[in-house]
Amino acid sequence: IKESFLISQEAVETTKILRDYTLREGKRLRPILIIIGYLLAGGKNKKEILKISLAIELIHNFFLIHDDIIDQDKLRRGQPSLHYFYQKKFLNNYHTGISLALVGGDIINVLGYENLINSDFPAESKIKAVKILNETVEKTCHGEMGELLLKKREFSEGDILKIYKYKTAYYTFVNPLKIGAVLAGQSNKFLESLENFAEPLGIAFQIQDDILGLFGSQKEIGKPIGSDIKENQPNLLIFKTLALTSHKNKQKFRKYLGQPKITTRDINEIRKIVKESGSLKYCKEKAENLIKKAKRSLEEIKIPKKEKRFLL
Repeated sequence: IKESFLISQEAVETTKILRDYTLREGKRLRPILIIIGYLLAGGKNKKEILKISLAIELIHNFFLIHDDIIDQDKLRRGQPSLHYFYQKKFLNNYHTGISLALVGGDIINVLGYENLINSDFPAESKIKAVKILNETVEKTCHGEMGELLLKKREFSEGDILKIYKYKTAYYTFVNPLKIGAVLAGQSNKFLESLENFAEPLGIAFQIQDDILGLFGSQKEIGKPIGSDIKENQPNLLIFKTLALTSHKNKQKFRKYLGQPKITTRDINEIRKIVKESGSLKYCKEKAENLIKKAKRSLEEIKIPKKEKRFLL
């Protein structure tokens, strides 16, 4: 904020808006995992890794801002999404809202990188960490594009799980742990063992997120219930419902897909079809099996008990 005074008054206001957006309530899962990755790999500089952990949270917010534009979501963490905030600020100007949010997201992304680059770690470790961060952004964007393109063609359960791997598992679990570990000077073999643990966990996390998106509450998830139904998102819960339900229910269910306005009554009807089809049960079991796989992988890694217990 102090630095932005040198640019313009608008820059100061923008940076304050981005600060407030970033400080909204959230899980802070990714920064925690950078710290854990560092500690379980034997890192000792707790003060400096705490600073670096902010990098992934800032980049996470860059993804959220852009994702809300793509999904046309008006809420994020129980408050207006950034593009919607700007639309309201500028008298419901749709294009201005989207334009300012896109650029705001780009600024947050740069601040994330700056945070990592300015840290007091050896240059070689920082370069490795930046490479992982670059890989994170690239894979997440390919995951996002893959999800958008799935809507245009026939797809399988394998296609959906591949999207979950790239769009969620890498940037939420695998790479935060890896970034922490490389900053502690760990080898590629150790990073591989972390990936074997974190990838199935990340996919399970996304399946559970899909379940909450339909069966949770707006207060719990911070955005409207049934967003994936309204946007006809290719998620596992929807895919398995269409695969397992009766012909009559399939026709009913398809009517709701892509409908921007869905009532509470509609949500209850959708939930009923999903449950009766066996899709909810299937998705829960899939997530549980992936978690078991993650736990087995974790047990094989030689790491301090405290960090292992936390991850379990």
